Amino acid sequence: MAQICGGPCPPQYVPAAFGNSYLSNQASLLDVSSRFMQRLGALSSFRTAATAPGNPQGGGADAGAEQRHRVWVESYGTQSRTDAQLTFPGDRRKTYGGVAGAGVTIAPGTTVGLSVDQSRTNVDVTGATQSGRIDLTQIGAIAAYENGPWNFGTMLVQGFGDVRSSRLDGGSESFASYHARLWAAMAEVSYYWALPNNSRVVPKLTFDWTRTRTDPFAETGGATPAAGSSVTANRVRLLIGGEVGHSWLVSRTIMDFAVYGRLVDNLSQNFGTLLVTDAISLPTVVSSIKESELGADAGATLSAKVTDAVRLYAVYDGRFRSNFTSHTGTAGIEFRF
Repeated sequence: MAQICGGPCPPQYVPAAFGNSYLSNQASLLDVSSRFMQRLGALSSFRTAATAPGNPQGGGADAGAEQRHRVWVESYGTQSRTDAQLTFPGDRRKTYGGVAGAGVTIAPGTTVGLSVDQSRTNVDVTGATQSGRIDLTQIGAIAAYENGPWNFGTMLVQGFGDVRSSRLDGGSESFASYHARLWAAMAEVSYYWALPNNSRVVPKLTFDWTRTRTDPFAETGGATPAAGSSVTANRVRLLIGGEVGHSWLVSRTIMDFAVYGRLVDNLSQNFGTLLVTDAISLPTVVSSIKESELGADAGATLSAKVTDAVRLYAVYDGRFRSNFTSHTGTAGIEFRF
């Protein structure tokens, strides 16, 4: 519809709301990448009171043959919520996925591994008929070194995925499909402090870096299809905290329970901006979604070593920021041989 003005019409801009689902998708990439690195860190540094040096089988059992190889399979589900900020009304996300990986001890105390994460994230923008879907594959390489109570771990992650967004526009839907990439790295150091009665405290210090890039997009369908620029985001974080755990013997099964907590400091968040255009309006620059600078992570793990080679486990992970919360449940099985 033509605009009616008494004089020269002022320039009209694309509404910032056009970019909401695309911003949600970008933020989702960072969150899913953080979750994968967290699991890789937990797997690469897994030690309990039952597997600490000097009592390899726990519960007074005899030491078995050396187990140099590990294979693990996990499934998980995540629910998260982002609060409103600036022109962004907030969102809710659900992620489901699976992880498979393998590791091998190549020298005393030195382990390397490779893991793959395949996930799907569904995004709903709060109070708007906008949604998104991300199918993401991540490949992570792990290296860890143990020297007495010390554990040093590093990992590199590369991810690639397909993103689909939709919004209700003038009674019909506008769609867009585009590609996304991510790169991430993490370094962690921890110290195993043994306590009496098969208990432990494990302080940890972690740095991680993540970079994501979403390609330009062009919508099809709808009354006024829009187009958007590529967006690159970079984030550097410091995480400091620790784990408290305890192992015990039930019949011939070694049980272990651990809780963790850590403070999170987003040292740097450079998320860029999204430039949105359509056929009849001037471009609009939309700021990306950011987490609060400070926050906390917390969680718990319950595992059962049912045989010398098989361990079952269940994990809860929570991420808490002033403008973002996330809850993840994971179930997995690990084989050692």
